[in-house]
Amino acid sequence: MFGKYRWLLLRTVVAIALGVLSGAAIASDAVLYMSFNQEPDGEVVEDESGRGNHGNIVGNGVDWIADGKFGGALEFDGASKIEIPHLDSLNLSEEMTLAIWFRTEVPQKGRFLIYKIHNGGGRNYQWGIYLTADSTAVSTYVVKPNDEVSTAGKTGDYMDGEWHFLAGTYDGEIIKCYIDGEVIATDWDGELRTGEGSVIIGTWNTNYFTGDLDEACIYDFALSEEEIKSDYENGYTAVNSAGKLSATWAEIKTQ
Repeated sequence: MFGKYRWLLLRTVVAIALGVLSGAAIASDAVLYMSFNQEPDGEVVEDESGRGNHGNIVGNGVDWIADGKFGGALEFDGASKIEIPHLDSLNLSEEMTLAIWFRTEVPQKGRFLIYKIHNGGGRNYQWGIYLTADSTAVSTYVVKPNDEVSTAGKTGDYMDGEWHFLAGTYDGEIIKCYIDGEVIATDWDGELRTGEGSVIIGTWNTNYFTGDLDEACIYDFALSEEEIKSDYENGYTAVNSAGKLSATWAEIKTQ
């Protein structure tokens, strides 16, 4: 919980310094942030959080496009993914927030848009946000060390060719899944399963996503409902490298 309060304090200080009084959330403590505003450097996708969680494109079907939700985005052809090797900053054990924008006209069947692999027995994932059921269902998944899994999710039409904002949070007591600012919650307590598996964007096993992804972000604490709604309505206000006020801020995001 300390990380959450630290983040709120940082947001207040920086908002005053920047003159940002709208209340939009500032992603000042992201452990992974990929804006996709720039074309990948070969197969490398840059992590702009300052944590060094850079990803590698696996497959030949990820193309950069200029018309993302905010700036550029990446287009996935249904046979490719981004793999981010394990670092300790991605080993979330108590709280988390996962967030990404997606756009598709394809009926997806069982795609994690962001998830962490579990190496070993039992379920082969630790946590993730999920699009499935012919692109009519979204979910947040979390797994305990004993292999117990729980999820929260919503249904709707998400293959309409429009941008949708999918986010999932866990604060140690409640799992929440958000789609376009709307939320459903499930009571569930305990630590998250941890391990040294990679974080993956755009697939689960061989179930690859087809469509566009933008603004992938992971935090090691849970954003509030108000903060997620603000991110949906206004975009991330700013991203700070490794949560340090003295670091260079990324581009201010506005919708």
